[in-house]
Amino acid sequence: MIFDYHLHTNFSADAEHSMEEMCEAAIDKNLDEIAITDHHDIDYQDDLMEFLLNKESYLKEIEKCQKKYAGRLVIKKGIEMGLQTHILKESNEYLDNDFDFIICSFHTAEKKDLYNGDFFQGYKQWDAYIKYLESILEVVQNFDNYSVLGHLDLVRRYEYYKTKPDLMENEKAVEIIREILKEVIRKDKGIEVNTTGYYIEEGNNPNPSVKILKLYKELGGKILTIGSDSHTPDHLGYKFSETFDLLKDIGFEKLTTFKDMKPKFHKMSTTPPESN
Repeated sequence: MIFDYHLHTNFSADAEHSMEEMCEAAIDKNLDEIAITDHHDIDYQDDLMEFLLNKESYLKEIEKCQKKYAGRLVIKKGIEMGLQTHILKESNEYLDNDFDFIICSFHTAEKKDLYNGDFFQGYKQWDAYIKYLESILEVVQNFDNYSVLGHLDLVRRYEYYKTKPDLMENEKAVEIIREILKEVIRKDKGIEVNTTGYYIEEGNNPNPSVKILKLYKELGGKILTIGSDSHTPDHLGYKFSETFDLLKDIGFEKLTTFKDMKPKFHKMSTTPPESN
């Protein structure tokens, strides 16, 4: 099976393509299953963009596509939930029991946006990275309603600093990442492999990096999804073939899909999508 478990449609403020367009593209690329994971970020810290999802309309549209593409494409009800330490109760109430799959992501920290650079102002590079990781650790210690952590080292994507070092290059960062992963594993949650990471500098790592993935494997991590984080049809399945090889080299043999928040394991495919 080939599945893409991170993609966005025009229900997200940063995407323009319809669910049907993304489903058609998935079929054209020989994907067997997708999870549609549009954004919902409560108290998002950017006045120029709002990531609030009309859950009722969104789920109805997914159900419509499930019926239309039945027998051709499996479509799961997913969401990318932007978490912050001060909105955990509200987030849990919003999610309820309505989804097959929930990505727990971090687009803000300390009530400041990563994308527009507000969070990084006033911090030296590693101080910012440590603060970001500490906010993730606090969330995973106090929040359980998710399937996987999304793009764990997302903070590396942004252009605020001159370099984008692997977070595993800093002793304090490694210590916090280890605690995050141990908490994820303890609660029977997982992490995603997000292939947009290949756009960062040298282009050899997904999000999270190979070093973080190796640590996850060493700690006993098993639940692992793969996603392109696609906002356009052409990006679906991006670099999946290379990523399958990378994961096998690390020692992973299976990837995970979800239904009603319950994981199902699949032997990793050797057949990539039609185009990367």
